[in-house]
Amino acid sequence: MAKYKQTEAGNGQGMFLSVNLKEQLLPGTFEYMLDKLIGNEIDISIFDKNYKNDKTGAKAIPPRVLIKVIIYGYSKGVKSSRGISELCENNITAKALTDDMKPHWTTIADFISGNEEFFKKIFVKVLTYCTELGLVGGKTFAIDGCRLPSNASMDLSGTKKDFEKRVKLYRRMAERHIEKHKRKDENGEVDEKTEKNFQEQQKKLNRQVEKISDFMEKMEYRESTRGKEMKSNVTDNESAMIHTSSGYIQGYIGIAVTDKENQIILNAEAVGSANECEHLPGVMEKTLENIKEAKIKKTKRILLADKNYFSEINIKACKELNMEAIMPDSQYKRRLGAKKNNKFIINDFEYNKRGNYYKCPNGKRIIYKRKYNKGDTEVKEYIASVKDCRNCPLIQKCFSRNKDNKITRGKVITVAPGSLCNLLREKLNKQEYQDIYAYRIQIIEPVFANITNCKGLNRFMLRGKSKVNSQWQLYCMVHNLGKCLNGFNKRDKIA
Repeated sequence: MAKYKQTEAGNGQGMFLSVNLKEQLLPGTFEYMLDKLIGNEIDISIFDKNYKNDKTGAKAIPPRVLIKVIIYGYSKGVKSSRGISELCENNITAKALTDDMKPHWTTIADFISGNEEFFKKIFVKVLTYCTELGLVGGKTFAIDGCRLPSNASMDLSGTKKDFEKRVKLYRRMAERHIEKHKRKDENGEVDEKTEKNFQEQQKKLNRQVEKISDFMEKMEYRESTRGKEMKSNVTDNESAMIHTSSGYIQGYIGIAVTDKENQIILNAEAVGSANECEHLPGVMEKTLENIKEAKIKKTKRILLADKNYFSEINIKACKELNMEAIMPDSQYKRRLGAKKNNKFIINDFEYNKRGNYYKCPNGKRIIYKRKYNKGDTEVKEYIASVKDCRNCPLIQKCFSRNKDNKITRGKVITVAPGSLCNLLREKLNKQEYQDIYAYRIQIIEPVFANITNCKGLNRFMLRGKSKVNSQWQLYCMVHNLGKCLNGFNKRDKIA
């Protein structure tokens, strides 16, 4: 029979180990940098205003401890307050960061949800530190939004009529449930378990009716840009119904403005709207304030954005902020494809200002048809004759066939000559601006991939714009601090 070694520890004998918590933070790691920065090089004394226990009251958990453990938890993919609290109990690195303090999950949750304005200031302090390390170029930026679900039920979204129908439905369900229970009771089929289930179901339906009815009393009419009633949400009315590649979600859009040099986030804001493009003027104004406060050098600035942001208002706002906007219109990729396949684009059509018509490469007129507004932009449509297009020898280079494989009439759709949108379209027909715009994806998309995929933010855990904004800014801070690690190690000569 084989013989194996046995130890006293294997028999349940206790062991006494001497542990120095600070030695658990190894130089060169993210946790070591975090411990050195928060409260030292990055001043967080502004949080002291929240505490009034200098004469009476219990001692509080220091804000530096809470910030360090929250950032550490987010960097490891732990996004819930309960999860971060468990780290303080069981994780030796979290114990070292908190000096073995064990904040309750409610303390962590209250700290995240109640300090939006302070987090904005700490975000700028982290940005200033990034600037001191030489990580911010300050010349070319990219803006985009990350669409994430919120802690709200999409089933409780709708207009006032929708809610009225839902209340009636729940009341009918409750009545039918009572009638069904009465029939069972008459037949002697009701036992203790059945009675308990009946009472629980009735309470659940009554709670839903009461919850929706209370919301309807306080509910305000909200109108969309198209003049229709916007849907409201009972659990989080500041969130919005947002369209994503995988369908609709009830949530927020986390907007980030990122620098080209090292993908440092210059400004972060979460908005509860279906489209983030309308927030560009305000976001860029705040971005320039952050840049000024972080003492980033003044230079000619360029903003890159996708086609969702293309509008006269946004281009004008960038111009007023002394920033060159490069954002394509909805036909940009089609024009590039046409140019690549040696087909005609709008520049190949000659415009006659006196007669207000276009002349195609075959010398035929494309006459003015109508004028309409698309958003805030005035659009003009010109259309060719069916006869001219059908017999045109250049039709294959000009317009493709439709679904029925029939030749379609040539159309030219353009904005008012001289408008900012039209000038930007002309710029993007040049190779120089196309090369600049090509950087947009590699500037902004890896940032969202890091926050959502690597750091695990697949949904917001809080309700209300203010609280969601705090969580989004904290995650963006985690991203920026991660970019600081190499610069911190080089500066402190850590191998």
